[in-house]
Amino acid sequence: MKYLKLTIAGLAMFAFSQTYAQEVDAKVKKRFEKADTNNDKSISLEELTVFYDGKKTKKGDPFNADKIFAKKDTNEDKKLSFEEFNAKGTAKGKKKGKKKN
Repeated sequence: MKYLKLTIAGLAMFAFSQTYAQEVDAKVKKRFEKADTNNDKSISLEELTVFYDGKKTKKGDPFNADKIFAKKDTNEDKKLSFEEFNAKGTAKGKKKGKKKN
């Protein structure tokens, strides 16, 4: 009986996590589409700047679109794909700053 309860709890957690991930993806996709004002399936720096204009971070600071764009444009093609827009933080291999010797 104990194993049955654990199995059911595990399955419930898995189902919840899948539903939550789908909801998050839908929200991110909606934000991406709102930012992509010319509907070319990518976001330019200008579009990102307009998207963040007047918006504040949780700390109350204005968003820095230039900095966000530079971190997310991992292939440096001057536009953000949905995958780049959806990525968290700095992509692996992207330099955060110059190293001092």
